[in-house]
Amino acid sequence: MVTEIVTPSVIHTKPNVEGERPAVERIREGENIPFSEVEKQYKKPGGTILHAVFGADPFDFWLGRFYVGTFGALSLLGIFMGVASYLYQAWVVEGAYNLLRARIDPPPISNGLRFATPGEPGFFWQLTVIFATIAFLGWLLRQVDISRKLGMSYEIPIGYGAVVSSWITLQWLRPLAMGAWGNGFPLGITHHLDWVSNIGYQYYNFFFNPFHAIGISLLFTSTLILAMHGSAILSAVNQPYVTERNVDGFWRNLLGYSIGEVGIHRLGFWLAIAAVLFANLCIYLSGTLVFNWSTFWNFFDTLPFWEGAAAGTLLIGGGALASVVWRGRSQRPVDMDEVEYGGRGIDGTALRKTYRVKFLERLFGVGQVGPVYLGIAGAVAVVFGFLAVFIILEDYLNQVGYNPILFLREFFVLTVNPPAMSYGLSMAPWREGGAWVVATFLINICVVAWWLRVYGRAKAAGLRPTLAYAFAAALFLYFIIYLIRPVIIGNWAQAPGQGFKAILDWTNNVSIQFGNFYYNPFHMISIFFLLGSTVLLAMHGATIVATSKYGSHREIEEMMAEGSGTHRAQLFWRWTMGFNVNSKTIHDWCWWFAILTVIAGGIGLLLSGTVITDWYAWAQSIGITAPLP
Repeated sequence: MVTEIVTPSVIHTKPNVEGERPAVERIREGENIPFSEVEKQYKKPGGTILHAVFGADPFDFWLGRFYVGTFGALSLLGIFMGVASYLYQAWVVEGAYNLLRARIDPPPISNGLRFATPGEPGFFWQLTVIFATIAFLGWLLRQVDISRKLGMSYEIPIGYGAVVSSWITLQWLRPLAMGAWGNGFPLGITHHLDWVSNIGYQYYNFFFNPFHAIGISLLFTSTLILAMHGSAILSAVNQPYVTERNVDGFWRNLLGYSIGEVGIHRLGFWLAIAAVLFANLCIYLSGTLVFNWSTFWNFFDTLPFWEGAAAGTLLIGGGALASVVWRGRSQRPVDMDEVEYGGRGIDGTALRKTYRVKFLERLFGVGQVGPVYLGIAGAVAVVFGFLAVFIILEDYLNQVGYNPILFLREFFVLTVNPPAMSYGLSMAPWREGGAWVVATFLINICVVAWWLRVYGRAKAAGLRPTLAYAFAAALFLYFIIYLIRPVIIGNWAQAPGQGFKAILDWTNNVSIQFGNFYYNPFHMISIFFLLGSTVLLAMHGATIVATSKYGSHREIEEMMAEGSGTHRAQLFWRWTMGFNVNSKTIHDWCWWFAILTVIAGGIGLLLSGTVITDWYAWAQSIGITAPLP
């Protein structure tokens, strides 16, 4: 079914009805419009904010591909002055010609909210922050102008605004709330690594900050979604016989649900924004309202809820039972073969029929549970995953004396720990780490079986196994953490325990155990790609949502014959940054950014304790640490 497209209205041009036709129609007719001709259609003055308010915009022009605009000129001024202030402090005041060692500190806390005068410590930090803020806000409003010129909605500047809000929170709102500019974020390439590490200890275990936990979870989720989407598009590129139906069928068979072409971009857009906003809360609350994140959770154990928890448990259990009974009421029998391969509505998958395994057919009907294709690999993953979860939960219950109320209350702090270092790589008694060994072994089998399932479903859908390759990169990190590194060091105790608190404690302890982990160059690279993945997801998601009314979301088709929506998307970034990528290349970026996040992280962890025992000492030895104040 072809999605209905809204006919656009371009500033100073007639509606480009021809360009909004589905790509498949234009492909059949051999339509091929040079991009230079496309750009001429849109590259015209007018439509900016200043034009709307004052009727004129003195900087409404282009320098080659780069759109200037009044707000662009303001932003360029802020960039030039901010960089000049930064370099003057680094080169002239400090004599730090190696910019890796530069440290641009805010004014001393004793200054309060008083602005430093020339010659005082922190003066050039203040100048840099002021000009950087002007640059960021100018760039934001310039994106609004470009969106208006191209007839796009404002998702891109909204996403960029979320990033700018982090800068405002760090350098303006939090220092103002704490009463001193000295609480601002220091500037410097390696200098900020010390600040990031120290703030965790300053407010005790920063990993127990719930907003930090949510923010980090959203960052990893954004990277996961980026890998999934990039893999899905690349798996179908340059294959004329493959359509969105193949990709939709792949996701329904794999996960039971396909979010759709616009839906995945909208999800990515909001995930990326949410990651930034929760990070803002995480840092803003530290030192303003919360001074010890370890004791922050003391309130949880004293909630009045726990006094009537028994009654609440019965109520929840009764509701769950009623739900199961209601959902299990008699319904018309469903022919899954017809649903999956008949092409009816959203449940049609365009997948070839799979080989039938008799015992799976007896259990699940052609190996499926609803729209989810299980298969042998899926059945193995489910069984071994269930056994692992059962062992972990049983150990949790044992730790609380099989008290369901205590189990619920303490769930997030209960852990199944690996054997002590004295056991090495041997099997420990069940309650002394043996349960962890068995549960982790079962999880290892589960994730490998799931990988085989992902690979098999891609082949069945006629797609390249690009997602399986991305998943293999994630498994590389997983096995480094839980298998390879502990084996090299010689004890299971080097791996994290199973549980929420166990993961947080392990993450914090690794940094302490091996010096300042932020100086690990592979950790730096991993964080770069992690944050870059989130930014890229926000950029791409916002771009497609902002131009979806022109058909840009039909990405597989658009790679073969670009339409008006894709042209607008490319022109936005061409005018914003001076260059743009095409419909395929952006997904190459998505895929590589996501997998390099986990590959670099895995290498950084593998080297810690095996090759490098103190990353801060290593950084000192090669001369990249910022000098002490």
